[in-house]
Amino acid sequence: MNPFITEKQQKVLQVIRDFYLEKGYAPSLSELGQILKINTKRGVVNHLIALEKKGFIIRTSEARGIQLVEEEEYEYLIGIPILGYANAGTPLAIAQEDRLGVLHVDKGLVKKNQELFALIVKGDSMNQREVGGRKLGDGNYIVVSKNAEVTDGDVVVAILDNSATVKTIKFDKDMIVLYPQSDNPKHNPIYLDKFSNGLINGKVVMSLERP
Repeated sequence: MNPFITEKQQKVLQVIRDFYLEKGYAPSLSELGQILKINTKRGVVNHLIALEKKGFIIRTSEARGIQLVEEEEYEYLIGIPILGYANAGTPLAIAQEDRLGVLHVDKGLVKKNQELFALIVKGDSMNQREVGGRKLGDGNYIVVSKNAEVTDGDVVVAILDNSATVKTIKFDKDMIVLYPQSDNPKHNPIYLDKFSNGLINGKVVMSLERP
């Protein structure tokens, strides 16, 4: 058994693979529940969520929306779901989980116990800022930690009017400032009330080039 997943998760994954081989399409939640003898759809979904977080499957909103991810050496890789786009500019990209795939990243490159997801940067308002020695250029991946502590000067993803934007954060005495770091002078800061911490979706902990 792959040590990266539990025995029960391995069984769920094997059932999905066998179903694909036999039928040519993914099982439904009801079918998985019947095969695995799990009484509730929530019980099935919990296993699928765990498998997705570990990079073995991708779930979509479609019927039978389970996609298998090609396996690699999962003993030393972590699967980080790509949930869509974040604008490094005017926050226009809708902040929804598009699930565009999975990044496979060596465990040694990320801190333990972080709740991670990835986005694709759109725009140039952060093209002069680096995270981990790599600039936040248009088209690059950013890896975001939902539970990392955010401090003054960190790069964050914020959700504004149901749209995602990536900016550097500054905590002032009565406000939060989200400011660009760009060679394009058209970009301006965004000023938020000091009680707007709930709008911060996570801290950018890594930038990765997207060939």
